[in-house]
Amino acid sequence: MMKDRHRWNAEISGIEFTFTDRDSEGKVFWQRRKELLLKAGAKLTLDPQLNKDGSLNFSAKYAKTLRADHVDKIADGVTTDDITFPSPNELGIFLRFGGDNTWISLKDKDGKTLHDWSKY
Repeated sequence: MMKDRHRWNAEISGIEFTFTDRDSEGKVFWQRRKELLLKAGAKLTLDPQLNKDGSLNFSAKYAKTLRADHVDKIADGVTTDDITFPSPNELGIFLRFGGDNTWISLKDKDGKTLHDWSKY
């Protein structure tokens, strides 16, 4: 069985996707191959994902860096301006304060995931 591959295509660029996972949510447009636009007003998960020993996991540490990079666009756990990301997974890590597989967390108005839209 062949592993799924994902990629941007022009058909995706006009679709509004909704991200919802771990108390975070946002509206997203994948505009170009390495440019996903998170619309202002997105809600961020406030509690980081932890390892079993209570320490920050790798993706939560990366999320802290991403959030620090955009601190001027966040107030009270909500984005105040549009933010672009180079990949779906980076966007998901930013929103959910860690985690994985954003491809199945982004859905269009009919419930079709980004994973479904971008397979080839």
